[in-house]
Amino acid sequence: MVGSEAIFLASSGDVEYLRPSKSAVRQECREVRSFTRPAGKGMYQRGKGGYGYGFSSHPQTILVPYDCWQSDEVHVGCAWIEVVAPPGKALAQLQVSLPVTGQQRVDSFTPEHVQLFIAEDNEPLAEMPVFEHYQFWSLGFPGEPIPLPSKDLLPHRTTRARLYVKRAAQGGRNVRIRGLRVLTKSLKRRREMEIRLVEKLWKTQDFTDMFIHCSDGAEVQAHRSVLAIASPVFRCMLRSPMKEGTPGGTVSLPCNEAVVRALLRHCYGMPYENDLSLEDELALVEQAHAFELATLCEEAAVSAIERLTPETATALIKGLRTFYKADRFL
Repeated sequence: MVGSEAIFLASSGDVEYLRPSKSAVRQECREVRSFTRPAGKGMYQRGKGGYGYGFSSHPQTILVPYDCWQSDEVHVGCAWIEVVAPPGKALAQLQVSLPVTGQQRVDSFTPEHVQLFIAEDNEPLAEMPVFEHYQFWSLGFPGEPIPLPSKDLLPHRTTRARLYVKRAAQGGRNVRIRGLRVLTKSLKRRREMEIRLVEKLWKTQDFTDMFIHCSDGAEVQAHRSVLAIASPVFRCMLRSPMKEGTPGGTVSLPCNEAVVRALLRHCYGMPYENDLSLEDELALVEQAHAFELATLCEEAAVSAIERLTPETATALIKGLRTFYKADRFL
């Protein structure tokens, strides 16, 4: 959807001219609006080569096209526009429209070097841009919006985006942009936060309180509470007075580390990744069935069946018939 309620910020200039809602009252580009720059600030002055930059001890009236946002910078490369998503939304894409300059595609105000930096909610802007181009005007036809990013949408939880725009070395200090259209998407905060928290538990391995011993000698750390919630079998095992039920205890499983990690990823709410060998995937089906993880059992079984060939048919039938009825998959 179009996020017309997004917040616009800029390093200088009247940022409200970027909103698509202004298009109904805009005039042709050849008509101008004016504002007065205080004495002592840098300003553009008309000359033979277009506009030059200088200082004056007197106030000066500056003319700017009605249908454009124009920066008002003193130093080269400082102009930026920032878009903040409204509450409950994330930024999906920015669409930048450049002014139509008659027969020429580029004038002294056309942005050439463009960088886009993004940030997730409550986090600083990233150090590296997600988009950068040195001839930005060449990405679209005159008058048509240029999407940012050019191919894919912004990352899922992007709530801030800052666009740095500047001319090349031979151009002027300031730039003009005709409009900025913002596409947003719904942000399901609670569910996403739950997923992110569990993912952090799995990836950081902080405060683990049990070990799982694998058949190949490896040990994998885990959180007792997570496994007890995911599997009723784990819950009964961890409640027992045996060594498995004590904090810091060890549970032994008859499968290698790759299978154990795939099993635990499911317990932590992570998506299934079918990167196991056929032998390991069949072992995962067996362990998922043993721990009453029905969804993982079915996902792994379906993934294994997709590898059906004359060479693997016997192994598949032997590995799956114990846990599934024959008419369910074969």
